[in-house]
Parts: sequence; C-alpha cells; structure tokens
Amino acid sequence: MNNPIPRYLEDAIAAEKSFESQLNGFAEDATSADLKNAFAAHAVETRHQYELLTERLHQLGGEPSTLKSAMAHFFNMAPRAAQIGYSDEERTTQDLIMAYSVENAEVAMYQAMIAVAESVGDNSTATLAERIQSQERDTAEKVWRRIPPAAVHAFRRQLAEGKGTRDIVLRYLEEVEAAEQNFEDALASFSKMGDQPHIQSLLSMMSGKAKTQHERLEHRLTDLGGSRSVAKSALAHMLAFTPVSAQMGHEPGEKNTQHLMIVYSAAAAEMGMYEALATVAKEAGDTRTLELARELQSEEQEDYDLAWQNLGRSAKEAAELVMNKS
Repeated sequence: MNNPIPRYLEDAIAAEKSFESQLNGFAEDATSADLKNAFAAHAVETRHQYELLTERLHQLGGEPSTLKSAMAHFFNMAPRAAQIGYSDEERTTQDLIMAYSVENAEVAMYQAMIAVAESVGDNSTATLAERIQSQERDTAEKVWRRIPPAAVHAFRRQLAEGKGTRDIVLRYLEEVEAAEQNFEDALASFSKMGDQPHIQSLLSMMSGKAKTQHERLEHRLTDLGGSRSVAKSALAHMLAFTPVSAQMGHEPGEKNTQHLMIVYSAAAAEMGMYEALATVAKEAGDTRTLELARELQSEEQEDYDLAWQNLGRSAKEAAELVMNKS
C-alpha cells in the first residue's frame, strides 16, 4: 500500500515556503504601513504553518523534498521584472490580486489533503489541514476587501500624474486580456493530461469559455482605440502556470487534482482582476467596461465553483489508485 499523505505534505511545505518569500516581497512593495504589516504578519503565520506541516511529515517518517512541486512553482508567481514600468500603487494592487489567488490555492490544496487524509483514515493530518485551511480562508477574505480601495488609490495617483482615464482603463484591459489568453492556453493543455475524463472534459469547456472572454476583452480594447499588448504583465505571467516538469513523478490522476487546484486559484485571480477593472472603470465613468468586467467576473465565479465541486472527488480517485498501485 502506498500512502499518498507524505507527498501531499511535501507539496504543501514547498508551496508554503515559496509563499512566505512572496509575502515578504509584497510587504516591501506595499504603499502603506497597514499593508506592510498585514503582509509581514501573514508571512510569519505562513512560516508557522509549514513548520506544523513539517512536524507532521516527520511523524509519518518523511522528510521535506528539495524539489519544487507544481504548486510551489505556482506560488513563485510572476517575475518581478514583469512589474517594471508600474507605479508603486499599481504594484500593490497586483500584489493583492496575486495574494488573493494564492490564498485560494492554499484553500484548495488543503481541501484535497483533507479529502485524501479522510479517505485513508489519517485524522491527525485531516485536522491539521482543516486548521490551516480556516486560516487561509480568513486571510483571503481580508485580502479581497483591500483590492477595490487599492485600485482606487492607484487610479487617482495616475490621474494626478496627468494620465487620462481612457489610457488607464486601456492598460487594465490589456492586462486582463493577456491573462485570459494565457489561461485559455493552459486550460487547453490541462484538458489533455491525466486520466480522469470528467475533469479533462470540464477543463476543455473552461478553455472554450476563456477564449470567448479574451475575445470580448479584445473587442472592448478595439472600441477604445487600443490593441492587444505583446508584453506579458505580472498577472499574465502568473496565469502561464507551472512547467510540466514540476509534475514529474506524480500519477495522472494526481495531475488532474493539481490542475483543479490551479484552476480554482486562477479563477480567484481573475475575479480579483475584474474587481480592479470594474473599480477603475466606475471611477472613470466607463459604463460599458464596468458592465463587461462584472459579466466576466460572474463567469469566473462559475469556474471557481465548478473546480471546487470536483476537487474532493478527483483527489479521492487519485489517492485510491496510488494506494492500490502494486
């Protein structure tokens, strides 16, 4: 019998370590003492979380892996170079969106761990995962509430620097359109991997939806006299996802589960992007862009809910195959 729990713990430890580093970077970027303290405090909480996970792994006779898992790669997110040319206020808004995405990735990661731990009767790991997951949910809600005011602050700062409202809205549209195209490509790739047909079909459907989304964004860009950007923003880099090599050694079903975790967190990122876009469009008096942002945000909420609904089943199916593998 192969126990899948140590691998889940190893992946979570690697992911939490990566996120601690990101949080410290966000604290450095933050444009207010309040945000700096919030990011720094969560970095401390994250360190405590991976210490607890490491302790549990040791209890099971395991050791943290030096290899980065797919989720750890995702938690590394975008290179800082992708934020060159953005104001401090814009970077803060982006950091909040990325933090919201990662908090949701962690919620999904622990949901899968809970499902697998319960299926193998490991109540200690399930209880630990539930405890950490609750902390991540609370933090995600706090981060979400900070996105609109951060977007407003960035918008007003740009106005004060002499930028026009149209140009500001165009930049947001360029970023979300590039991110949607990356998401479409990643979903199409995910739909061809693994061995769970119901998950592959779901991801294929989501890829088709993402195609219509970036097409609608492109039409709005054209209407405003803009065009697609050839440069990848920080958010577009994040939604390019992880290298396939990071999943080496994982069973096909485990890859499907990882893809659902990533889709869940990516949909959260896109909801955050559309929240910022809607906020800026409202400030700019751009009703059409505001309506489009809310429409697309609602569609991302659908993907977010679907990924969640299928996550536990996918994790259990993959765990059963691993456990029964000779």
